[in-house]
Amino acid sequence: MKLQDLEIYENDFDLFVALDPKEKVEFLFDATRIGLEASVLKQEDKLCNNIFSEGPPVITQDFNVGKYKLCVTTLSDEIHLNSNSLRAIRRFVSKLWNDGMLLSKLDIKKTKIDIHRFYRAYKILGRISPICPN
Repeated sequence: MKLQDLEIYENDFDLFVALDPKEKVEFLFDATRIGLEASVLKQEDKLCNNIFSEGPPVITQDFNVGKYKLCVTTLSDEIHLNSNSLRAIRRFVSKLWNDGMLLSKLDIKKTKIDIHRFYRAYKILGRISPICPN
C-alpha cells in the first residue's frame, strides 16, 4: 500500500488527531505496512496503557457484617474503611491486626464520596506472621 492510497475515515481521524507528531508518523508507517486497522489498534493500545498506568491500582470490596455494610478500599499502601457501624470497622481492623498486618491510623477526614457514617483510613506498614491473642 502506498501513502497516496491510504484513506483515513472519521473515527480513525479522531484517533490520529489525538496522537503526538512522532506517533502520527508511526501510525502512517504502520498503516502502509500492516494495514489501517492494525495501526489503529496498536495506537489505541498505547493510549490506553498511558492513561491507565498512572497511579496505584485501587481495589474496592463490600462486605456484609451482620446487618451493616463495610466498604474496603485498598491502595498500594493504604486501606480505607467506610461503614455505618464503627464496631464493624474495629472488628475488621482487629482481624487484619491478628492476621499480621501492621497498620498505622491516618488522619484523613471523611469526604462527600464516603456514603456511610463512619470512615477510617490506615497506612499499611508491613506484614508479620499472624498474632495469637493467647
